[in-house]
Amino acid sequence: MTHRLTPKARADLSRLVAMQTKTLGEILRDADLVSPWQIESALQAKMQHPELRIGEILAQKDLIKPETADFFAQDWTKAVIAAEKNTLGYYLQQAAILDREQIEIILAEQSASGVRFGTVAVFQGFIKSTTLDFFLANLFPEELNVSPFINMYKGYSLF
Repeated sequence: MTHRLTPKARADLSRLVAMQTKTLGEILRDADLVSPWQIESALQAKMQHPELRIGEILAQKDLIKPETADFFAQDWTKAVIAAEKNTLGYYLQQAAILDREQIEIILAEQSASGVRFGTVAVFQGFIKSTTLDFFLANLFPEELNVSPFINMYKGYSLF
């Protein structure tokens, strides 16, 4: 009996394999949370302090929060492969990219405008659009090409 992967399963598997071969620095760079120069600087510091991990060095340099390093080092892979996903806001808070107050602001604006959570977060200046795209591509790939204004007219009359 031959088993064939569905296109979605194949894409999920491909994403997982690609992610498993990336270093923490590469993941943080892909998420646009650090620059290539900042990674290079941290790698140079690691040569002087081999006992420190790259996430610790980036956090000591105040380039990311320690919780951000921990999230991507310990929980990111589990989040990507989880069959049941939490909300985008949940993951951004777990990664210490957004705090509770920022999430409340975003949810209030989302409720008032109907604009999607991630779009509001970018418009508010809380996250970069490239960081949003990274989270969507890895956690919610089916949402990547959906309009940022998809919920805008739900329940609203245009007339």
